Amino acid sequence: MVMTPFQNLVQKRMNNRIFLYSSLFLVLILLFDASNNNVGQPTVSSQPSIPETSSASDRANVEPKQDIIKSSRVSSNKNIEVITDTLKVNISLDDGAIVSSELLKYLKNFGSSNEKVKLLNNTKGSRYTALANVQSQELDAPTKYTSVKAKYSLGGNNKLTVSIQGTASGLTEVIKSYTFTRNSHLIEVQQLVKNTSNKKIEWRQYNTLSRGEETEGNVMLYTYTGAAYFDSEDKFNKIDFSDIEDESFQKEAKTSWISMIQHYFFTAWLPSDKGSDKKTIYTRLLSEDNKNSYQIGSVDNYIALSPGESYVFDSKLYIGPKVQAEITDLAPGLALTVDYGVLTFLAAPLFWVLEKIHLIFGNWGWSIIMLTILIKIVFFKLSEASYKSMAKMKKLTPRMTALKERYGDDKKQFSEALMKIYKEEKVNPLGGCLPILIQIPVFIALYWVIIESVEMRHAPFIGWIEDLSSADPLYILPVLMGISMYAQQKLNPAPTDPMQAKIFLTLPFVFTFLFATFPSGLVLYWVTNNILSIAQQYVINKRIIT
Repeated sequence: MVMTPFQNLVQKRMNNRIFLYSSLFLVLILLFDASNNNVGQPTVSSQPSIPETSSASDRANVEPKQDIIKSSRVSSNKNIEVITDTLKVNISLDDGAIVSSELLKYLKNFGSSNEKVKLLNNTKGSRYTALANVQSQELDAPTKYTSVKAKYSLGGNNKLTVSIQGTASGLTEVIKSYTFTRNSHLIEVQQLVKNTSNKKIEWRQYNTLSRGEETEGNVMLYTYTGAAYFDSEDKFNKIDFSDIEDESFQKEAKTSWISMIQHYFFTAWLPSDKGSDKKTIYTRLLSEDNKNSYQIGSVDNYIALSPGESYVFDSKLYIGPKVQAEITDLAPGLALTVDYGVLTFLAAPLFWVLEKIHLIFGNWGWSIIMLTILIKIVFFKLSEASYKSMAKMKKLTPRMTALKERYGDDKKQFSEALMKIYKEEKVNPLGGCLPILIQIPVFIALYWVIIESVEMRHAPFIGWIEDLSSADPLYILPVLMGISMYAQQKLNPAPTDPMQAKIFLTLPFVFTFLFATFPSGLVLYWVTNNILSIAQQYVINKRIIT
């Protein structure tokens, strides 16, 4: 009997079963990371700087004038400060841009009582600003504003409105108002434009988010940092900084929002309740302090104002965490900033279940354990089929070893004899692979739920684990993961190839060191899954082998 290519493939996969089970998670995660960089990428316009505006009589440059953008780079002595229960922001009096923000309920580092998470900042070389402004074809927007006070505080009030006032070329009065609400990271922005001239003038609103590329994070874990937008047609799209460097982009969109996303937090300009649902979204590359700065913006259509006439442009700015309970109802698709990528359809329901479990236990660590148990229950029958196949293979190990000794290097004779044993014992060497492959997308989705959930940031579990988003400080969980992985190997059929056997023995040590850098919440999930798998496989092995 001559071995077919398929039979040879079967033999190889049988020998690599343990390696597949141990390594495929990480391999697919890496592939998933790579795909995330390309998912939802927008189409680049060939002529980004000359769009047609539907409500204006003439064509105009969609991008705000460069001198307006430069005006957002201001010194701190020209800012006013606003403090609420959730935010501390600085607003530039040069153009009304929000040039810095602190999230008062989120510490930058675990255990630090003073330094808060900063999103927007006015630091030279890495500025990150949010600007809502107005533009006319005939007049420059105000570049100097005045404020009644230098500091504002929410105090015991539920709402706080801060207004600044400016004049455009002495012909138009502009009043910007920022409304802050207690227990909210959303800022409502209104721009009142009054035509004080003796002629009709067209005005439009534009919103921008501009930031440098400097980021912080775990180099072992990929999380997206970059621009993103949503519209009713194309839904959610990410625009990498590298794409902005390559070529500008523009698109007319409906019911849209724009954002800058990073791990756990983001900023976004959201549509108003009464504003136009049609905007032009664009990106462009800026240069500041000899460093790249990336901008995403949106531009409304022009509104014609007769002499003495006023108009209020509305928009909303979110500066805060990716807390799904807080952001879901703010705008369509905003919850997609919690970046699960192509597995959102699996990850979103998993997080929903995890959140419900947390309402019962009040601890994210125990919630992860309970969710892992529930998933194992759902896949119990699939796992059982896989482990039964492995147990049968393990039972045949002595006979396979004997065949190896009998035929030596004669691979043809060995394969023929092995296939005969499989047929006699009714064993499918691939029977343990398919159930594992079916479960892997769910496990990867859960991986991203744990990685992306800001709810678990600085969340305690038990004892020494005070922050589920940070690595285990005592390395207990990574060691347990390595031990559990080794135990699984012992329950599975050993490779017949001595070299493969040696490689498999090193895997628990490699994974232990690798997982030592991972968030403890993720390692907790993996350890729990391994322990449950060991228990199930042990019982099955006892029934079949003994």
